Amino acid sequence: MFLIDGYNLLHAAFPDQATGGSRRHLVDLVVEFCRRGGYRARIVFDATGEMPRRQRRGEVEIRNVPRGSTADDEILEALASTDDRTAHTLVTNDRALAQEAGRRGVKVISCEEFSRFLDAHGPSEDPKAGWTLSSGEVDYWLKEFGLDDPPRPPAP
Repeated sequence: MFLIDGYNLLHAAFPDQATGGSRRHLVDLVVEFCRRGGYRARIVFDATGEMPRRQRRGEVEIRNVPRGSTADDEILEALASTDDRTAHTLVTNDRALAQEAGRRGVKVISCEEFSRFLDAHGPSEDPKAGWTLSSGEVDYWLKEFGLDDPPRPPAP
């Protein structure tokens, strides 16, 4: 599961236009990314106006923390409440949050790196666009993983 520091990612993805529209667009990109890749994500935003506390879109949960709390607090609470910290990847540029997550054994990637994933796998008319391999590429990967070898008899 990707655990995303919402406003960190928003400012990295749309540095000059962090508005409600760009926030919706960011959520749309994450939803599409998760749908295509079979991922789950939780985007955590700091308290803002009249936004609902929790929403769900497909495999993406959107959380808006209540006033008096921070997205960092909620992210750290989520990490502390899981037994399998390897199941999470934190997306943030917050140095203190990244260091704490790293101490807890959680993989951390920068918002810029995650933005590149979103750009590379953004919405498209054809859900398989950009994901096809030529027959030569298929042959290469079959050979690379030893899947082109004839079946071996079971060991005695």
